[in-house]
Parts: sequence; structure tokens; C-alpha cells
Amino acid sequence: MAPKIIYITGFRQHAGKTVTSLGLIHLLKRCYPPEKIGYIKPVGQELVELASGFTVDKDVKIVTAFTGIDDAETEFASPVQLRSGFTKAYIANPDREMVTMELREDIMKAMAHFASMDVVVAEGTGHPGVGGIIGLSNAEVGKLLGADVVFLSGGGIGKALDMLEVDLTYFMHKGCNVRGIIFNKILPDKIDQSRRYLTEELLRRAYPGFSEPLRILGFLPVMSDLPNPSMDLIRRKLKDAEVVGDCKEKSWHRSCRSVRIISLRTEYLDLARYIGPGDLIIIGSGSTERLRKVLEHNAKLTDPVGGIIITCKDDAALDPEVHRMLEEADIPTLLIDLDTAGTEQRVMQVFENTKLQLYDNDKYQKICSLFEEYFDFEKFRELFLP
Repeated sequence: MAPKIIYITGFRQHAGKTVTSLGLIHLLKRCYPPEKIGYIKPVGQELVELASGFTVDKDVKIVTAFTGIDDAETEFASPVQLRSGFTKAYIANPDREMVTMELREDIMKAMAHFASMDVVVAEGTGHPGVGGIIGLSNAEVGKLLGADVVFLSGGGIGKALDMLEVDLTYFMHKGCNVRGIIFNKILPDKIDQSRRYLTEELLRRAYPGFSEPLRILGFLPVMSDLPNPSMDLIRRKLKDAEVVGDCKEKSWHRSCRSVRIISLRTEYLDLARYIGPGDLIIIGSGSTERLRKVLEHNAKLTDPVGGIIITCKDDAALDPEVHRMLEEADIPTLLIDLDTAGTEQRVMQVFENTKLQLYDNDKYQKICSLFEEYFDFEKFRELFLP
């Protein structure tokens, strides 16, 4: 018997597809042994190399590491890898239809390695149309796999419905079978309101073109610290930064909360009001007295700040005594030659594009708890599982 294929896709990049894959597999282990659950990312863009030398999409590595499902087929889990320049080469190719056919065959050959599974979670890439230029949009891949689709919508009422109007129409146009909707990243105090107005009856009337009526599988609240990066991740993104202390310490794996820029003169600083646990502080290297005040304030906190980035390191040398104090305080600290404005811009780019890291065990446990509480697994079993 062929495995049941569940395709996870959503309204945009960072809609929560990997989080949903993790949460769903966690719940599927109630019904199946881990070795009978598969995971595949048919079309991947952000690639990492395995110890075996194979490259896979980084989500494959994350999902198999956290869920404990059988990773014997990991090397087959990223059959189509869209590297830089792929789209331009495809457009320039006079035999594009043949290329698309070969890519589709690669996906189906990869799926053959999951034939012994009972259920396979397939994770989409980006928004619904990503890959469409090569004939492998999320809707087209879902149809190719013969999958039942779970679609991730954003929060809000009008905004969510407006985007569903476009996205679900696209899936209907491509003949892809969407069966379940998850409304994701909802503000906690808006969940009851969302349940009141976003109903299955409304979806049935709005989108009657699918093979079966759409069902709502959950209203999931936003996880406040899930997209927040650690100083270890920021360090790897700011490749030109100098590390203060030992970046292998666990403190480098804590999530940073908010970015705080300190530029006021020392006598005007009210750090008790401005700086809290987990905050990431950006401050100039010549600000010796302000840095001392930050260290004194951090010592009073029940939980430490997330980290410090000291800017303009080549313009003003960091005071040696402050350097020693930073190391002793075990505050993850980076020195960078950029000015404060440039540093903030680069750091905010990291905040906007953060994915789960292999050391984020606490975040994974929160994801599991989130799905246990807010995802309707009984309804999911009724709809999707044989």
C-alpha cells in the first residue's frame, strides 16, 4: 500500500511550514512508529552538506534531527535543488519542457525510496507560486505527488481571507487538492475572534471547487521567541565580526529578544527601564562608561541580556578592562567595524530571516506543545489518515 502523502504549503516564505512539519510529525508518532514516517522537501533552495557528502535542503536536516524519524533516506529528501543561477539557465535552455520532465522524474524517483512508509510529510517551498517558472510550483508538486494539501494562512480576518482568495484559486486552477487550512501566527488575544469569523461554512461557500469541503485544522498563536536569533546565528551571519569570549558556550545559543541601541550620554541612561533579559544591545566601542553601566545592570537581572554588539571597533579601541569584564560576565559579545546604523540594519535582516537551528531544543519543545494544544489532530486523523 502506497504511503499517505501530506503536503505542507503556505501563503509566503516563513509562513510556518517547517514548524508545521515538526509539530505534525510529533503528533503522527502517536499513530505510527518513527521508522514508518517519512519527510521530503521536493524542491529545495537553501542547501547544506551532509557528512556523507550529499547536499540537502537545510529543513531536511532540521526536521530529521529533531523528530527522530528514520533518516536513512535523508539523501533522497531533496530531489530538486534550485541553486543560484538555476532559473536563468532554465530560461535560456531551448528544451525547457524536457528539463521540467526530468525534474519531475527526479521527484518521483525520490518518492520511491519512501514506499515502505505509512505516511510522508512533504514540505513546500516559499509562497504558492515558487518554482512555477520551471513547472514545479507548490500547487504543481502537490498534484504530482497525489498529495492532500494542508495550507497555512496568516492571521487577521480580512487580510487572511483576501490572501486565501488568490492562493486557493491558484491551487484550484492547477488541480491540486487542498483539504485543510491552518490559520497561523495569530495574536493570542485574537484567537477567539478568529474562530468566530473564520468558519468552515464560510470557506465552503467561498471555495466550492475542491473535491471535498475545506476543513480548519487549527488557529495557532504566534510564538514570540521562535523567529528570534541567537548570538551564535548572528555571529555566523556577521562573518567579519570578532568574537569576545568563547562562542561555544551555551549562552551563545540563547534567543535574543529585542534590539536595543544605546547612544544616550551616561548620565541620562535609565537601563532599568530600557534593557531587559534577552535584549541584544548595540553600542559604540568608545562608550566605555556606558558599557560599564550595561555590565552593572546585567548583573542585577534575574536572566542576562542576550548579547552585545560593539560597533566601530577600528575607530576606538575597546577598553581592556571592559574586555575582561565582558568575558567574565559570559555575555555573548561581538566586535564589528561597521557603524551603529549599518550594524542595526544587518542584525534586523537576521531577525527577519531566522530559521530553527539544530541546537534550539527549547523551541522544538514549545512547537510540540503548541500543536498538542491548538492543532485539531483528531479532525486531521479523520480527514487524512487511512
